[in-house]
Amino acid sequence: MTTLTTLFVLAVTFHSTGMNGDCCEEPIVIENSSTPYQTTDLTSSGYDLYSECDLMGIMHNDVWFEYVAPSGGQVTVTTCDPDSFDTSIIIYESPLGGCAALNYLACSGDAPVRPECQQYQSTTDFPVDSGHTYMIRVGGWQEDSFGSGTLTVSLDDHTKPVYCPADINRDRLIDGADLTAMLGDWGSIDSPADLTGDNLVDGADLAQLLGEWGLCPLQGSWQVLVNAPVAPYLHHDSIAVIGETLWICNVSGQIFKSIDAGDTWVQVADQPGTSFRTISFIDDQRGVVGNLGPGSWVGHTTDTAPLYITNDGGLTWVKVPESAITGDVPDGVCGIQWVDENTIHGAGRYAGKAYFITSTDGGSTWISRDLTDDYYAFVDVWFEDPLHGYITGTNNQGRASLVETHDGGLTWTTRKTNQSGHYWKMGFANESFGYGVCSGGADIDKWVQTHDGGDTWTEKSFTDDFHANGIGFLNEQVGWIGGYPSHTLQTSNGGQTWEPIQIDLVYGDVINKFLKVDESTMYAVGNRVYRYAEDHSGFRRAENDVTFRNERCKIRAVTRGSTTTISYTVPDDGHVMVNVFIRGSLLQDRPVDAFQKAGEHRIVLHTPADAPELFASIQTGDYRRWTRFERQPEEN
Repeated sequence: MTTLTTLFVLAVTFHSTGMNGDCCEEPIVIENSSTPYQTTDLTSSGYDLYSECDLMGIMHNDVWFEYVAPSGGQVTVTTCDPDSFDTSIIIYESPLGGCAALNYLACSGDAPVRPECQQYQSTTDFPVDSGHTYMIRVGGWQEDSFGSGTLTVSLDDHTKPVYCPADINRDRLIDGADLTAMLGDWGSIDSPADLTGDNLVDGADLAQLLGEWGLCPLQGSWQVLVNAPVAPYLHHDSIAVIGETLWICNVSGQIFKSIDAGDTWVQVADQPGTSFRTISFIDDQRGVVGNLGPGSWVGHTTDTAPLYITNDGGLTWVKVPESAITGDVPDGVCGIQWVDENTIHGAGRYAGKAYFITSTDGGSTWISRDLTDDYYAFVDVWFEDPLHGYITGTNNQGRASLVETHDGGLTWTTRKTNQSGHYWKMGFANESFGYGVCSGGADIDKWVQTHDGGDTWTEKSFTDDFHANGIGFLNEQVGWIGGYPSHTLQTSNGGQTWEPIQIDLVYGDVINKFLKVDESTMYAVGNRVYRYAEDHSGFRRAENDVTFRNERCKIRAVTRGSTTTISYTVPDDGHVMVNVFIRGSLLQDRPVDAFQKAGEHRIVLHTPADAPELFASIQTGDYRRWTRFERQPEEN
């Protein structure tokens, strides 16, 4: 337990009304179930209110629960209740039992909106060990946030499918046992057999169960590759996989390699003036990586070379000289794909200028085509073969554009456009089913799909209050969208509905790239590297992921008028970077990049009235935190 956490515990003032749950020492003992509570007459505990979770409240009239984990796994707690109030949650581990020593684990302010819940419900996940005790604290957003509510606790021991609602008995098969369970709860208003979420088990639920009859589409689960490098600046950007060999790159000029499916990693490149954005390999020796170049959103970039090539598995990288490029040299490359033995296609960049660059001799020479007459920016590329492929980006009218070529990039046709800022990442799960996702703008909640190999594309919505970056599908039913906030959206019904999941409980997900490698395995890269698979036998869980307390490092940004105060906690003496950025990790400023002593620090910045929505992050050692700027009234 950290010194800071100890101070929090000692600062508690235990006031009790004599009601069960009113204080930590008199908790409501709960199991994996739904428990009603009433906070109207409860007192506030007096714990320090600081939390890194978005839109945390003051924990008014908080109520305490005690939970003993019956087995190891991941617990989900939620205050979802349509008749309840604006809640916040904080989770503590109780290693000694009771309240003598509490270790902070997780929190939730406002979780993503769900139609079956109150407007401002709270939901969070946290890892548990069998037999360990955990304290769950639920409080109100502000002084008028109190009343009745329901706390629902569920345990996933990682042997169950993450999301397959009609599988009521959680055996990965929708069959007669599930039908029997549903009929036994017929007419119930509180049952896992309520598949439609209308608080009644009836014919609509039966129809859904029969429609999903058979094997659950979601047979695997996500795991953190715990030894993967932690993102130096919010998130990594791209990943390549050949067998058990993996490479990742990031905009801080780093490339890492693993030869054991992500168990151990070696840094093979470190170029601080370069912003590596995209990486692709054709075999275990030959690869290519794209650089954003100066003038993008990464202000520290000085390297003007758009491309680097390796012929020794990424141990050394050679700059592609300008003399090898016919046509205007791209300002930067955001997407790259080594398509076949000789063909490489790339495009960029997000920050402006639309170039398509291609090589037909394995990267020795390149042809660059300037498409800025029709398009403003390019983000991602996906090619079926050397001639047929797509680019995502933005046109000159500021509309997201999905463009297609059938002649290797000589000519392009816009296949889909809408009012979002960009189409960001895209891909195909098989020959017929393809997908792409929007980023920013009025249509921020949209994604597109094709079921006929790209002949027609249709648009669908995923969810509000989520800024997407990455998208990936294992098959036509199972897929994921990554971005901000730091959880991930998951579907098991082809995108008809999306549910939030949390993969990385230490740093958050923030996934920008998904990559399918076979019919049962996906990789993703975000704050760390993640693998989806049916079998995780032999998977190593680092002890550091259990003992490391990322919450020792804190950051908060409060804007009043045109002034923003960023206060942050440095847990240990060391080099500290504080970044200011907008969604998509577009760097605006780096006000701190220096050695600092452990302790509390504060900086003051000028924030123009017309500034976009801003975020602040801190990086020091293995600690990574970020927060949204909070706008508050000016003090008198």
